[in-house]
Amino acid sequence: MFKFFHKMILLLKKINIILKNNNIDLLLALFYFLNIFKSLKNYLKIIVSDNSNSIYIPNMAIKNVIYINPNKIEYINSIPLKFNRSTKLIMDFDWDKNNRLLKNDLHPTFVTCSELFVEYKKIDECKNYFYFKDQIKEKKIYKNCKNDSDVVKFFEKKIELFNSIKKFGIKKNLLFNIQFMIDKDFNLVKINSGNHRMAISRILKIKKIPIEIKLIHSKCFDENNSNKVDVKKINEVINNIEKKYT
Repeated sequence: MFKFFHKMILLLKKINIILKNNNIDLLLALFYFLNIFKSLKNYLKIIVSDNSNSIYIPNMAIKNVIYINPNKIEYINSIPLKFNRSTKLIMDFDWDKNNRLLKNDLHPTFVTCSELFVEYKKIDECKNYFYFKDQIKEKKIYKNCKNDSDVVKFFEKKIELFNSIKKFGIKKNLLFNIQFMIDKDFNLVKINSGNHRMAISRILKIKKIPIEIKLIHSKCFDENNSNKVDVKKINEVINNIEKKYT
């Protein structure tokens, strides 16, 4: 058994060298392969059952990565759900009662992006810079920052992100797209991950960015038969949302 694991480690090291020579990160590559495996596994669940409770993402059958105009988004929310594993796509939830108007939102990320890229403030003049310092003082570490130097580096990376988006735009990828949900009123709501990219795209007035729909309210489908939702209907709802927000 020890020899087997030793050989596997050596193999992974060799693969890592090959990937690095081609500017590919091993960990990221493993995430990609894992995502493809989960997508296939969740697709097979649909074949076995047409119950909405069996519809998980990522999924080869669900076209939930779409292109939208970020300037048309009205609402933002932060929901208590993580998407680092396979998760249900269709749920009956009340989180949308906490939707906030994006134009009036005081989310630290959007405020900071406005300070850096609209008001042209220095990093150590931004409100979030002082917030980070307070959090580090209280918790010792915050968003992997342990001191003032780390905080500056954190925001310098966001400046690099801004310059990259300004030059190349936002590209669709298999992992880590900007996250959204569709609420019961068919609103496309910004949730959780991707706030910096979202804020920057609005500041730059970009008209087309890729986003990923992570959750759809069950009321978007036939309430009388909410447990019988086929893939065609799901993709139809997503397609209509894409048309609405482009």
